[in-house]
Amino acid sequence: MSLDLTKEINEMISGKSMSEDQVISLIEDMIRSAYKKKFATDENCVIEFDDSRRKMSVYQIRRVVKEENWYSEFTEIPLEDAIQLTGDEDIQEGDEVKIPLDPKSFESASVQSAKQRGQQIVKEYFNDKLYADNKRKEGKLIYGEIKRKRENGDYAVNIGLEIEANFPLRAQSPRETYAIQQKYKFLVEKVEKADSPERRGRKDKGTERGVRITLTRASKEFVKALIENEVPEIAAGDVEIKSIARQAGVRTKIAVTSRKSDVDPVGAVVGAKGLRIQTVMTECEGEKIDIIRYSTDPLAFVANALIPAQIQRVVVMDPQSKHIVAIVDDNQLGIAIGQAGVNVKLAKMLCDWNIEVKTPSQFAEMEETQKIYQDVDDLFKEDEDAETENEQEEPKLTNDQLGIAPDDTPISEVGLDKALVEKLQKRDIWSIEEFFDYTDQDLKDLGFTDDEISEVRSVVDIVEDDEYSFECPRCHSILAAGTTVCPNCGAEFEFE
Repeated sequence: MSLDLTKEINEMISGKSMSEDQVISLIEDMIRSAYKKKFATDENCVIEFDDSRRKMSVYQIRRVVKEENWYSEFTEIPLEDAIQLTGDEDIQEGDEVKIPLDPKSFESASVQSAKQRGQQIVKEYFNDKLYADNKRKEGKLIYGEIKRKRENGDYAVNIGLEIEANFPLRAQSPRETYAIQQKYKFLVEKVEKADSPERRGRKDKGTERGVRITLTRASKEFVKALIENEVPEIAAGDVEIKSIARQAGVRTKIAVTSRKSDVDPVGAVVGAKGLRIQTVMTECEGEKIDIIRYSTDPLAFVANALIPAQIQRVVVMDPQSKHIVAIVDDNQLGIAIGQAGVNVKLAKMLCDWNIEVKTPSQFAEMEETQKIYQDVDDLFKEDEDAETENEQEEPKLTNDQLGIAPDDTPISEVGLDKALVEKLQKRDIWSIEEFFDYTDQDLKDLGFTDDEISEVRSVVDIVEDDEYSFECPRCHSILAAGTTVCPNCGAEFEFE
């Protein structure tokens, strides 16, 4: 028994903007939901459409069993009943029988449950499509019409969709007033799903469709988007916005640079006779906008960032903490700081430096104070250094105290590296003569390397060269001229 769904399917395709495959899948889900409600499972439910995909048939698959083994009336069928139903005498135990069902025979509660499931699927599809279509608009400008004001100060805005966007109080410029049914430019700040992790549990208005679109006119990105919309050189890549700082309704500072030597970035953004920047300022209800030339030199960048003030010079006080001082004439101090400190505050944000503004006299006092602190620091440092030196100084011991014979040469006086001397002394070798009492193997056993042994011997060769000594070729001991047998290794020598 087939059910003709031509009208319903065509209406869903045209009315819900769904594809045929999506509609067919939705109908199958609805039927399975109703089937499961009635039979407690949908594992043996088969749904088939004809070639036109408009007529649907529903079947129940049952496994053939012997009468005495028949336990489930929904998933099994006795052998005799299967033969009688199909007229096939060859059916055997274990075969499957496809039994046609009339979907209209499902219980009303099952059908209602299936409809609710279908409505939920359609809603989810609509929300997913709405989210995907509008997620691409994040960070872009759109037009919207103010529809109404909510109790919390937010506005509902019509942006041409089945849902209204939200224009929250925090995203409104304090300089502006908004009238119902008036159109404005907005920046799409955020597109979220109602069940997203960041929104879950919040009961904000405007999420009745499962998607929330938030608009703004107070962010720095809004002014940046307006500038980019007005300046073709930015779209072409010739001019780049490096940083931007804004106090909505009061002032915005934008640092720009050029990727071409023949393009003036400030002039490009300002436009001929200031037309481009004036258009942006008009959109922001007259908010002041400073266009600043970016520089990799922090001194130049800070000086530029403090316009409209004229800066005498800029001094870096501490590059690690990014502390910098801008020095201005007395009549420029108020301009550099700005009303309520806005100008210097935005300059700090723009340059990412801790900027102080001082007059020459204030800076001189600042330098004098720092000099006093430095002198005090140096004084304490000198005392600390002196104490350290005193702590490190040790009384110099005599040869007798060290156990060195009067005619022996201290190991510390032959020009060896300090670390090597300390190593020798730690092994109780205080004189050159004591060193030569050891064979190379003895010295290696004491922890000396071949290089260290050679270093001592080479220094001693130079020291004793005037006494006509020579080196034993076997054990490298230094021997006095005329020695015929090495006392260390027994090597014998003959002299011509």
